[in-house]
Amino acid sequence: MISIKLIKNSRKNKTKYNMKDYKKRIVALITDFGIKGAHYVAMMKAIIYKINPLTNIIDISHSVSPFSIIEASYILKSSYSYFPKGTIFIIVVDPGVGSNRDIIILQTKDNYYFIGPDNGIFTFVYDQNITHCYKAKNENFFHKPVSGTFHGRDIMAPIAAHIAKNVNLNEFGPQSNIVDLNHYPLLYKNINNKEIVGIIQYIDAFGNAITNIKIKNNHIISSNIHLVHNQKIKIYIDDKEYCCIYTSYFEAVPENTLLIIKGSTEYLEISINKGNASNKLNIFTGDNIKIKFN
Repeated sequence: MISIKLIKNSRKNKTKYNMKDYKKRIVALITDFGIKGAHYVAMMKAIIYKINPLTNIIDISHSVSPFSIIEASYILKSSYSYFPKGTIFIIVVDPGVGSNRDIIILQTKDNYYFIGPDNGIFTFVYDQNITHCYKAKNENFFHKPVSGTFHGRDIMAPIAAHIAKNVNLNEFGPQSNIVDLNHYPLLYKNINNKEIVGIIQYIDAFGNAITNIKIKNNHIISSNIHLVHNQKIKIYIDDKEYCCIYTSYFEAVPENTLLIIKGSTEYLEISINKGNASNKLNIFTGDNIKIKFN
């Protein structure tokens, strides 16, 4: 933790800090840098601290599978609302780094900020009452020289630090129309309220396969489907059929039993009690899945 001692009217210290400039803001990071990329994360933090030493940086995840826009988007949409309003999120999952893709800056009505590549990572944010959308073009705010392979350090990190100092978003570049941003739509079909076709958007460390099928109070969102405890359900992966049980907690079924459960992020998850569903069913992020309800 960095602390700064403010000294007023001191002849011994010529450095003066203006508290109006240095705000205690949170910057949260998501990257696909992994363990061997820890030094890349450290570089980004160093740039942020140099610009705004009072910033509080939180690591959400640096274990996103390389280049996985689906995973990064899932992690972000599942976690951002738990942060205080005013938090600035940087997402560096950027297979197009160095190309002509834009880096965008978004602000929501709830006063959350998002900085990252315009590659579809923020598709879910477009429904969150965006109030401002800008492209990062003003090189006066970049860290020089700008690397063609590390815009997280040289563009996104310094912009986040300056936002934390209350720099107006319009100073970073031109305004952009939300409808012109790239989307990454996830497959989702409701077939006669009897079948839902979706996609696996994340596999956690336990092998739980998290779908994009949202459920609340045992009701599948955007459908007339209601589930009950111990209901038998069929799932289809690569045309293979599996029978499982819907339950509200893992130990409601015997060990090694295939089940469907409402996860902590309110998405249906395919799991095995004390087992690994991903390995057992050979499921991967991005795979399509069909769930058939009786």
